[in-house]
Amino acid sequence: MTMIKMVEPKEWETFLYAFTARNQGRRARFEIFGPKGGFKEEEQEGDFASISIEGNKVTVTRHYDNHGEQKTMVDELNNVRGISVQYDTDKSEAMLEFADEKGGKTTLHFESMVDGVS
Repeated sequence: MTMIKMVEPKEWETFLYAFTARNQGRRARFEIFGPKGGFKEEEQEGDFASISIEGNKVTVTRHYDNHGEQKTMVDELNNVRGISVQYDTDKSEAMLEFADEKGGKTTLHFESMVDGVS
């Protein structure tokens, strides 16, 4: 059974720093859920490199292979108002969820440590 846990705002920076150390190299992709029910899934997966927060802006860095050339994706999530983590059945971190000020949610799904699906 999976479990979702809210991360307290005062713990965001420390949590994300430790999260980076635990999860570097895992495949990850974004899904965006709009406040009115819209949904968009990212086509390009990448290998997770780091995540950080400054104020209410989260920055995620991932690497991917583009026809034999290593490329970097940097995504910024602005106006973050909430961060949650979902744990897989083996207690590994499966997903991060970021809530914004308009009621939208952006999730960063990670390759499962259980079955390899991301």
